[in-house]
Amino acid sequence: MKKLIVFMLVFAMAGISVIYAGGQKDDGAKTLAVIMPSADHGFLGESIKHAEHATKELAEAKGFNHIFLVSDDVVEQANQIDTVVAQGVDVVVLWPHNGDELKAAAQTIVDEGIPLIIYDRLISDFDETAELMGDNFTIGEDSGRYFNEYFKDELAQGKVNILEFKGDNSSVPKQRSDGFWKTADPNFVRVNDYVTNWSKDTAQTQLETFLNSSTREEVESIQAIFNHDADVAFGLLAALEGYDGNADLNIKLVSAVSAPRELLAVYDHYKAQGIDIVTFSFSPAMVVDAIELGIDVLEGKDVSGMHLVPTEMVDNSNYKEFMKGPVYSLRYSFY
Repeated sequence: MKKLIVFMLVFAMAGISVIYAGGQKDDGAKTLAVIMPSADHGFLGESIKHAEHATKELAEAKGFNHIFLVSDDVVEQANQIDTVVAQGVDVVVLWPHNGDELKAAAQTIVDEGIPLIIYDRLISDFDETAELMGDNFTIGEDSGRYFNEYFKDELAQGKVNILEFKGDNSSVPKQRSDGFWKTADPNFVRVNDYVTNWSKDTAQTQLETFLNSSTREEVESIQAIFNHDADVAFGLLAALEGYDGNADLNIKLVSAVSAPRELLAVYDHYKAQGIDIVTFSFSPAMVVDAIELGIDVLEGKDVSGMHLVPTEMVDNSNYKEFMKGPVYSLRYSFY
């Protein structure tokens, strides 16, 4: 117990956020370190719950020590990496704030010969042990195909104006956007795009500003929103529902990524207002797969390459069935 208390105190004095630490003990057991951003939006908050639970359960079931850390920014996360490298952990599962900004810190893990699993946000031109992420490019491609089918009549007649709302400047939104514009019909026109930092409130303000500052003709020309996140979708939908300007809104479709129960619960509400919603599954429980790869490394298994988690389309036609399926059930399996 004394060793664990001292370990926790060292992290606290270094200004490092610790949710749970099983500790680096002198018992000969190998140690798994999991390092993530802190919960700045709902998807990440859910991911932390799954990751914290899995880190403890999986490591202890196999007799391994474990460290679980979250951070508010890149600087704090880099400090956490320095600390676990100094502790001599045996594998690191890392969800970077921003891959390229954390590249130098992540390189210290590799330089020390510690296996490194990168989750969700990639580090470009980097030699990690393995990567695991949702299939963001396919999400974009499938979104483009869905938009093509949904607006096939309008596209046959000419241009269809849309807005795009991205998460941030990391690899995730870039892959989703690149995938979408690869498959989307050339008659789709992106009138504006926005970086929301995954914030519902930011997205709501951005769309409200567009609706209230643009000309009536511009507002009425928008027929859909290609959006990268379920939390952001709530802000967009709130802005549309609360609009009281002089334009007639013609937005028929709002897309999203992730399929939380809170979003599925409002499908029928917005359908009644003439707005369809489509989302693509991207479960917070995926992080458990990355932690399992870390456990595999500790067990001496061969782990390498890119691991992509498939996605499912969820719209008004199938959301009730999706809620009975394994992806949804696992997401809400313990809370």
